Amino acid sequence: MADSIQNVKVPISDINYTRKCINIIAKYLPLVGTKNEEPRMDISIYTKQAVSMGTKLINTIPFIVNNKLWRGFFEHRLVMIVAVLTAIVIPWSIFRYIESKSEILSSYSLSGDHISTANIQNSVSFQSLFEGGNKWLILILIQMLVVYFSNKTIEHLSGVNIQMSGKEMIQSQIRTIVVVIRNWIFELIIGIGISIVIGIFGPDFLEEWLKFLVGCYFVGYLFIDNYNHTFGINVKNSTPIVRRHLGAAVVIGFVAKILFLLPVLGAIFVSFICSVGATWYMHTSPDRHAGVEAFAD
Repeated sequence: MADSIQNVKVPISDINYTRKCINIIAKYLPLVGTKNEEPRMDISIYTKQAVSMGTKLINTIPFIVNNKLWRGFFEHRLVMIVAVLTAIVIPWSIFRYIESKSEILSSYSLSGDHISTANIQNSVSFQSLFEGGNKWLILILIQMLVVYFSNKTIEHLSGVNIQMSGKEMIQSQIRTIVVVIRNWIFELIIGIGISIVIGIFGPDFLEEWLKFLVGCYFVGYLFIDNYNHTFGINVKNSTPIVRRHLGAAVVIGFVAKILFLLPVLGAIFVSFICSVGATWYMHTSPDRHAGVEAFAD
């Protein structure tokens, strides 16, 4: 990796510097299980993927409404129970978060410390609730909803009825926990690498942007991996597939992170908008699978 970075001998003022940095970061995204498969890194391909994914996300709500993808939701008791628990846990977490921040602000006021308005707003912002490890916890909580709407999307696109047992739902939840832990660790490691590289080569403003894009990729990874899991693809083999659709993954993650800014309802919107959009995209991509292969023994 160090050799590749040294080859980037471009003045900071050069407009292509940002593109080169992004290419380097993309190249060294985690390659678990991909030693024998190194897909070509092409910004033009990723751009087309991003446009395609963005178009599908824009049309996701009409797609859900026109095809009534919510039908049969309450027939799945496990999904309904988890959905209710999620609706309780997330607002409770927000309440506890605001309460703790209010106590901190009260202590500041009593001590007479002068704190800038910007710092106060940052300390109580909803955005920080969905950053770091918190966003991963929420993604785990909404997984049952993600699976349900993903399956309904596949059913509509393929005309095949998907039968998913309670055992398979639990396995899907476990898969999500494993992938969340993996992505969280890799996001931290790559974030450190970005800080070191930008600290040496600059400019400083790129650090937060690159970390944000990497975060978007890993969030989007979950939704594409969910599609792969539906067809029995393990995490090791799912990774190169997600990397081939890096542009789409970043867009999905970006939309999810924006929706997370909406208190309480944001997580619910993410569960069906990003799930349906990602499944729709993958099921019309070269890596699509036949509906009959879903959860096949």
